[in-house]
Amino acid sequence: MPPLEIALAVIRGTGSVVWIERGTQPSIGFWALPGGRIESNEDPLEAARREVLEETELLVTGGVPLAVLTERFETADGTHLYDVIVHVALFDDPGGEPVAADGVTATRRSLEPPSPALAPDRRLATLNPGDAPHRLIARIRVVGEDLEILSWNEQPSSIR
Repeated sequence: MPPLEIALAVIRGTGSVVWIERGTQPSIGFWALPGGRIESNEDPLEAARREVLEETELLVTGGVPLAVLTERFETADGTHLYDVIVHVALFDDPGGEPVAADGVTATRRSLEPPSPALAPDRRLATLNPGDAPHRLIARIRVVGEDLEILSWNEQPSSIR
């Protein structure tokens, strides 16, 4: 099965990031970065902008690729479940109040996400764009609805 490709948006303002609380599966009730599946023939930046608008009603423009994260999801006993390629884009906060829209129950601006938060998203929100985009690889254990990072390369390497 080919990996699922998704786009996530890190929307940064002065001392804050925009977070959403997921209102649908997967990860219902967890705080995360806005994002979702990349549609057929859709560019990752375009997908990230679309997902931000659908989930928060914020209109972000421009944006730069921040990271490409390849995730391997496993069960508690190490059985491979599936792979996901996450395209992460960085956007300037456009201002205005984010609205809990499609599949979202709440939004918040804060440097750290409220609890419970998805561990991969918490890590991605801290990346600096200096030598972006980064290539990251993670192994993630699925524990009920939670995701536990088993390994994550700490020194992201440039994909340029």
